[in-house]
This record gives sequence, structure tokens and C-alpha cells, in this order.
Amino acid sequence: MSLANFYEDSEIFVTGGSGVVGKALIEKLLRSCNVRRIYVLLRPRRQLSAEQRLVKLRQATIFHVLHQEKPDELDKLVAVPGDVLLPGLGIDPAMAAQMSKVSLVYHCAATVRFDEPLRVALQLNVGGTFEAIKFAETLAHLRVFVHVSTFYSNPYLKFVEPKYYSSPMDWRLCLRVIDEVPDDGMLNALTRKLIVGFPNTYTFTKNLAESLVNDYRCRLPLIIYRPSIVLFAVDDPSPGFSPSLMGAMGLFALVGAGILKTVYLGKETRLDITPQDVGIKCMLSYTKKGQEKYQKGPPKEIPVYMSSSCTHVPHTFTQIAEQMDTLGLWKKAAFEKSLMVPGCHYTDRRWVYQFLVFTKQILPALLIDLLLRLFGKRPQLMGVVRKAYQTLEVMQPFMFNNYDSPGVTEKDEISKENHGTDFHLNPFTDPDINGLVIRVSGQMLYSIRAHLFKEDPCTLPRSQRIHTIKTIIYQGLRLILLYKLVRWIWASYLGQHF
Repeated sequence: MSLANFYEDSEIFVTGGSGVVGKALIEKLLRSCNVRRIYVLLRPRRQLSAEQRLVKLRQATIFHVLHQEKPDELDKLVAVPGDVLLPGLGIDPAMAAQMSKVSLVYHCAATVRFDEPLRVALQLNVGGTFEAIKFAETLAHLRVFVHVSTFYSNPYLKFVEPKYYSSPMDWRLCLRVIDEVPDDGMLNALTRKLIVGFPNTYTFTKNLAESLVNDYRCRLPLIIYRPSIVLFAVDDPSPGFSPSLMGAMGLFALVGAGILKTVYLGKETRLDITPQDVGIKCMLSYTKKGQEKYQKGPPKEIPVYMSSSCTHVPHTFTQIAEQMDTLGLWKKAAFEKSLMVPGCHYTDRRWVYQFLVFTKQILPALLIDLLLRLFGKRPQLMGVVRKAYQTLEVMQPFMFNNYDSPGVTEKDEISKENHGTDFHLNPFTDPDINGLVIRVSGQMLYSIRAHLFKEDPCTLPRSQRIHTIKTIIYQGLRLILLYKLVRWIWASYLGQHF
């Protein structure tokens, strides 16, 4: 059975449908699979109802190709008012009855903040998974429940295999703890003791969620999917498509905007990525394989699938960044919304990093914000710089460590099965991986410009000219400072000896 046939006329339920993975999943299902309906769990918020949030979701830039090719497919989306924090996901009985023919569930909902307070992380990542599974138990036609985890759910291991690893703590106990310890201060004080072996609450709670899913493997057809860092797309919905300003993508955008000027990381650290479209195609293939594994009854071990680039993209983060600088990609896709000359200094020396943060980020931000205040406008830049710094700080455990694995689970098999279809995995067989990575990195910058910064392509030539002018001014200032420094050294130390 082909992958398209597997999803033919299916009714699908997605939690976390407004997130990066959830939206990419929905887009691919609507564009390449003739599904009957996709139910999307949406929590009413900011005075917007679930239906209003669905209208906003349909306008997301990820659907730009779908709007052109198959606009009517978006009518297959159905908003499900609810919340993963509520019993039964907070789904109304009438809506639950309407969803009775759902056969596939994708649980993508989670908090991906590394520094989330333990209570919130447990409620969303563990409690939310528990409620999703309990709801899935009510679905008479369920074929597969896919739990989207993370490649970093077992960060104490240097080599991670596509298999379940027992959790160091019991998920039931942790859920009881947040009920029995109402004081947030006390719970926060206990956090470091509870998450020993884990760098943050995110990886800890995702590990617990896997333990929960494993405990239900004999009651439901469950599989676990662990993608690494989800970044830009290679092909779908368009080359280099950038999904969000959150996380790593936001850091690329800040570099292009000339705001992020330095990053503290190990020179040998790889950027382990899962391209958005490749990850979704893999997950759709694993869903089909998961059903096949459960056809003869619950397997002895829960099926676990992973997506990691460590076996086929050997580049370090620094190598990719330096090539982007050498090839002038920042200038070719120059952003209209930019402050200083784009580019970034990568260092593994803490004192150098702190010095550059102060001189190249904090001082310019303070100056710009002061000027904004003088002109009666709201200061903004210092807040952006502070948030970027905090994001990099909580990412430190992953900036100096490489995690190895067998790579993409069953890569050759699923590549062969989907060759020549809408689910092809051609990037795996590209003869020039280095060229592919750099090409897509350039396309990513154009996508950030168009889809995230909403900049008109016709402004690109002007932005490139401004980039050139900024570069000349910047180099001129450097020469002046160097001249002043040499004169001072000569006058202070050398002139008296010659």
C-alpha cells in the first residue's frame, strides 16, 4: 500500500496544530493526501475562540502553496475547542461524538521552552500526553497514535538508538507531586534534584512522557517519533521555507538583521537538524509502519523512530556559518529590517563571548533605544538582545555536546518506498550534501525575508545597496579605531624609545 493510499479518506486528530510541527503536518496531509477531515485541538485564548484561531491558522504562511494549488483543501480543517491541561482535553461530548471516526492521532502539543518552570512543563508535556492518550482510548477506529517527542529526550546518553529507554522517575509520581506541592517556590527549589541528569525541564518532561506512552503500548497502537532540531524545509512547501521566529530559526533571523553578533559554542559542535519537510515525510512513513507492527498484536517493545542528521550532515555549526559568510549569502538576501552589518562571531571562549555581547550587542541596543526614547517612541532593541542572550544561555548544554545515533530510522527503506512520490526523500541521496546544505541555507534567508519579515522582493536591490554602504562605513570605522590604537601605543610606550 502506498503512503497516499494509507491516508486516503482518513479522519485525523492533531494536537499542537498551531505549532511548527503541527502546521507542517497539516499542510502536507492536505496537499499530498486525500484525507477526509483533520480535527485540530485549539485552545481559546487572547479573546479569540477556537473557530477564530482556526481562521488565523488557515492564513499561516506555510499554506502559501496550498492556497494557490488546492485552496479548498483547507475547508477540511475542523476546530476542536479544548485544552491539553483539561480532563478529556476539554472536548465537548457533542464534538467528541463527531470525532468518532478518527483513526489517526498526532500528539504534537508541548511546551518547547527549555527554561519552563517544572510545574508548567509537567502539566503540558506529561499531563497533556496523558489526557491525549485517554481521549484516544475512546476512539473505536484508532489505527495509530503518534507521540512527537525529541531526539534529546535522553540527553545523558552520548549514543541514542531508536528504542525506548526507561525513565529515571515514575511519571505518575511526578504528576502527583505537582498536585501535592501547591507552592511554586518549593517546587522550583526541588527542580534541580528532581531532574538530575537532565539539563532542563524540557528534556526531563519529554523523557517522562515517553515512559507514559510506553506504559500504554499494550492498550493502544502507540509509536514514538523523535526529531532533532526542526529547521527550514528543503523542498516543501517551498525551498528553504522557514516556519517560525521561535528557537534556532529566530537566531538566524537576528544574525541577518545585524542584531545577534556573537554565539558561544564549541567549534566541533554539529548542528543536528531535521529539515521540516523531511521530518514530516518520515513521520508519515513511520505512522504506516507503526500500524503494520501492531497488526499482529502489541509488540514487545514500543516502536520508536528517530530523525537525526549526524550520519549524513557532518558539518559543524561553525563551518556552515563561515561558508554562509564566505559566499556572501547575508548580502544576497539582505534584509530591509536590519540594524548593523549581518554576520556573527562564533567563539568557545567565555570571556570573548561576554566582551562581544557587551560591545557589539548591548551598547548598540542601549544607544538605539535611547534615540527611540528621545523621539518619543517605545524602546525595543534591548528587549530583543536580552531575549536572544537568554535563549542561547538555556541552549548551552547542546552548544558544546555532540549526540550520535544511527541517524534516520530505516532511512534507506522509506527512501526506496517513497521514491518518485510526493513523499520522496531525495535529500538523503544527494551526491553533494555540502552544496545542498549551503544552497538551502541561502534559500532559508530569502524565506525569512519574505515569510517571516514580510519584506517585498522588490526592495531587495535597495537592501543590498544599503548593506554595501554599511559594510564600507563599518570597515572605515575599524580602520580609524585601529589607527587611533596604534597612535596611542606609539605615544605611550614606543615613541620614547625611538
